[in-house]
Amino acid sequence: MQKPRYLIIGGDMRSFYLSELLKKEYHRVEIYGFDKKKNIQNKKLTQITDCDIVVCGIPLMSPHGFVNMPYSEENLPINSLIEMIPKTTLFIAGKIGVETRQTLKNKGIFYVDLLDREEMAVLNAIPAAEGAVGLIINSIPKTIHNSRILILGYGRIGKVLARILAGFNAEVWVGARKFPDLSWIETCGYRPVHLNDLERYVSDMNVIINTIPHQYITPDILDKVRSDSYLLDLASIPGGIDFEYAKKLGLKTDWALSLPGKVAPLTAAEIIKKTIDNALVEGSNKT
Repeated sequence: MQKPRYLIIGGDMRSFYLSELLKKEYHRVEIYGFDKKKNIQNKKLTQITDCDIVVCGIPLMSPHGFVNMPYSEENLPINSLIEMIPKTTLFIAGKIGVETRQTLKNKGIFYVDLLDREEMAVLNAIPAAEGAVGLIINSIPKTIHNSRILILGYGRIGKVLARILAGFNAEVWVGARKFPDLSWIETCGYRPVHLNDLERYVSDMNVIINTIPHQYITPDILDKVRSDSYLLDLASIPGGIDFEYAKKLGLKTDWALSLPGKVAPLTAAEIIKKTIDNALVEGSNKT
């Protein structure tokens, strides 16, 4: 059986490493949109008609509405790209917007959003958590050992991060809204905090990490945070910290988006490839 032919368009270094991993398995792989980073001259996208799978970055689109190609001088509108994709081609990317999904459906193009895949989200939590640990080490004036650290959210990243920080012998507190989650937090040896009670605990924390895409760290909460605390937001837009107010208070903050691609692009590419392989197997098993 002939191996599928790939065209990788844009994305960050995860996409470049993905192309290398696919080549090692003897796939035919073309890449587009890396002219600034790897001195790879952009060709015309004529090869899009001669591929089986088009893979774009995570997220698919830049903040300005173009295909996410941070290592290219070109601005490629997403609708222009979709117009070029043949109906027989599988389209893969991350964080595909509602309008783009509808446009793909209207044209009859099958697509996979990598961020809809549970295995991708679970495995991605590992490099995200490790990247967060690196930021903490470089941002606080003491060791993680014996630090009081509050994590908001007990989802995939929250669970992995709590376990890693506990391994450093930090005093790990975890905030959640659901009582079953609070019970699991306690069972795992961490200290549970209901999100409605944050103001009672934040003044004792050396580090506060948010993983919830909802603003729980409001001005009222920030007023009670220690002046030497470090606040780290790992949540996607809109995030969970009022950064403008935190800046007024002089608090040290970071909003660390897309950590896997920044701190471990090769590992992140391996996760993306594994997810694509799984999606292809599922597709071939459909009747």
